[in-house]
Amino acid sequence: MNSFIESLKQDQPQLWENIVAASQEGLIVIDEENDAVTATNRLLLTYPGLHEVLAFLNDQWIENLSLDSTPLKELTNSLN
Repeated sequence: MNSFIESLKQDQPQLWENIVAASQEGLIVIDEENDAVTATNRLLLTYPGLHEVLAFLNDQWIENLSLDSTPLKELTNSLN
């Protein structure tokens, strides 16, 4: 399975271009090593709606994972 970032690059290239542009403006941090896209405080202050979009994408990605075969299942089970 592709990583979250690879999925964005392949499945939603226009969105990925927008994320890269926002990163260049200091609104988003892209951490490919840890497969993470994170909003900065600047983004939260200037575009709170975009922060919600990033959270939605993250939630969507997690829902698409097969929780039965990943360490994420153990984590989610420990939280219940």
